[in-house]
Amino acid sequence: MRKPRNSETWREFNKVLAFKETELFLEKVDLNGSLEIALIYPNDYEVASASLSFHHLYEKFNSLPNVRCERFFYNRAFKKFYSLESFKPLDEFRIWAFSVHFELDVLNLIDILLSYKIPLFNEQRNSYHPVVVIGGALTYFSNTLLGLLGDVVHSGDLTTDFLSILGSLTGKEKRDEIIRALKEDPHAVRGEAFSPAISNELSKSVFVTNKAAFGSRFLLEIGRGCKRACKFCVAGYTFGKDRYLPFEELKRVVDSIKTRVNNIGLIAATVTDYPWLKDVVDYFNKEKLGISVSSLRLDALSEELLLLLKNSGQTQFTIAPEGGSQRIRNLFSKGISEEHIYRTLEMGVKVGFKHIKLYYIYGAVFESPEDRKEIVKLILDAKKMGYSQVIASLNPLIPKPGTPFGTLPMEDFNELRKIEAELRDLLNVRGVKGDFESLKESVMQFSIANMTREQAIEFLTDKYSAQKRKRYLLDLAKRINSTRKEWEKNGQEKHSCNR
Repeated sequence: MRKPRNSETWREFNKVLAFKETELFLEKVDLNGSLEIALIYPNDYEVASASLSFHHLYEKFNSLPNVRCERFFYNRAFKKFYSLESFKPLDEFRIWAFSVHFELDVLNLIDILLSYKIPLFNEQRNSYHPVVVIGGALTYFSNTLLGLLGDVVHSGDLTTDFLSILGSLTGKEKRDEIIRALKEDPHAVRGEAFSPAISNELSKSVFVTNKAAFGSRFLLEIGRGCKRACKFCVAGYTFGKDRYLPFEELKRVVDSIKTRVNNIGLIAATVTDYPWLKDVVDYFNKEKLGISVSSLRLDALSEELLLLLKNSGQTQFTIAPEGGSQRIRNLFSKGISEEHIYRTLEMGVKVGFKHIKLYYIYGAVFESPEDRKEIVKLILDAKKMGYSQVIASLNPLIPKPGTPFGTLPMEDFNELRKIEAELRDLLNVRGVKGDFESLKESVMQFSIANMTREQAIEFLTDKYSAQKRKRYLLDLAKRINSTRKEWEKNGQEKHSCNR
């Protein structure tokens, strides 16, 4: 590696080193290949280290004898971008593999390319530029913008086809030869058409660190896909049929690491849909292991699981009513009733929880003020039932491609601001906290997910600074909405229910 030459790059180097020193690897990773790949998570270290996809790609790439894959994360102040393995700068790597999971991370990807003066349009790059490969959750449903940025975009899960192609490279190939080889992958995005790859192989932590977003937990993916098919969620429509890690395999993995890490996080679109959940509860109780879960379905939640979470040291549990009223929950196809919600609240109090967090989606174009009043009523009822703190996480509906709501407009930004102010005022109660997602960021997500190819080309032109790009996205949402008026003609509920 090239040593840092000034105080700024020394600070950057030491920041990367400080994160590296917190990591405990749970398995050996071979870093001896000749094909050097920079695996880049375009978000901060806390988010990157909590991403199971990031762990899985790192493990699988380095399982190939010819590959040496090193990890990078994003920091707005970085100039050199040192790797977490050898501290080599990013510009010494031939392949830059971005794992993109959130729309706004595309802005960080753009920032990285521009910091090295790499043209944003793939067709404008020369032989000396790195090969930009893009994968990740965003590729399951939104590839218009990524297809312009990436020399190669792999849609969906990592596949044996993609790994086989990587395994055939030596690192001595020219840039166009690497691109040509990777585009032989059946799931490489070609123009506007793409088909996400679906794999049954699930992910697990390769290392743990107390700097991760979920702390020093060993994360284990026990399910992927979702059978629930809520109309607002991409998981039920683009992530493939639900599939699960067999209980004996779950037990084998946890047995192999439990002497080094005793806090286990189980990850799935809906953990309570896991077919062997009772066996998991019994096993964790017997082994006296701490557990956390990524999601809880109200209609499948048991007192035994809540008690296990409480005994694992959790002071709060989280549920997702999503809609304030039953009318909205039905339009969302959420599949839960008011009875499910209150039964869960009662169970939480019974096992000793004093804090609860509730996720809501508000601001759908078919929502009414009466629907929102039901959000407030339920939160205040939770307070009356004995919860000393109720956190309401409130997020505007962002219509996503590939879902039944994919052609709906997003509610106007100014109207969302009024709704947010109204909810903030109604939730200004002792012991209640309203946690609102940034409206500007939500609108930008909508624009990135739904832009056309022509709009994506305009967005990437060099006349836009980072700040102007954000303004472009806020203005673009209005243009997208102007083409989505069918719901007004057909009647708000009718259009939503018939999707």
